[in-house]
Amino acid sequence: MFTLDLDPYAIILTSLFILILQKLLSITGKSKIQNQVWQFYTRYLSQSKSIKLYNGKQNEIRGLTREQKAISAQDQYAKWTKLNRSLDKLKKEVQELSESIQSEKLKVDGLTSLLLSLLVTLPIWVMRIFCRKTALFYLRKGVLPDYLEWWLALPFFKSGTIGLTCWMFAVNNVLAMAALLISFPFAKAVAKPVNPKGRS
Repeated sequence: MFTLDLDPYAIILTSLFILILQKLLSITGKSKIQNQVWQFYTRYLSQSKSIKLYNGKQNEIRGLTREQKAISAQDQYAKWTKLNRSLDKLKKEVQELSESIQSEKLKVDGLTSLLLSLLVTLPIWVMRIFCRKTALFYLRKGVLPDYLEWWLALPFFKSGTIGLTCWMFAVNNVLAMAALLISFPFAKAVAKPVNPKGRS
């Protein structure tokens, strides 16, 4: 089967970069990234009339709401009622536009999800398939017990060799621990447990 003949250091650094990127994306969360992409798309890329109309009507609603709050419903009842009818009409139009925009958002979210997968998942699998038999580095004899050296060399190498599978496993675990250590101080505090009465 075809394998990529890459320098071991290039494989180590490339896989490290991709795994760090993958961890950052998982910490950020796909939905947050999709929301940011959607906001960027609606602001700079979209040519959709529905989105432009939606934004225009939202601005109208904000303006009419401010105007309505500035007057008294008792003192200027006719004007207040007219503004209220206009607001109801605009809100109904915004609701209809929102439904048509939602289908466009689903397409953008789907494309974003696909691009994220291509960015971080596909390269990992390509490396796992085509670089799986490249020895990345070797352990000095006697550094670890024989059975551990044998286990680390699985599934393709002789004892004492470290390949991509073992390297990625180690990097993923180190990144997970680093993420935990960094996020721990910012995590929500947990209340100290209190023993119920009668228990020691």
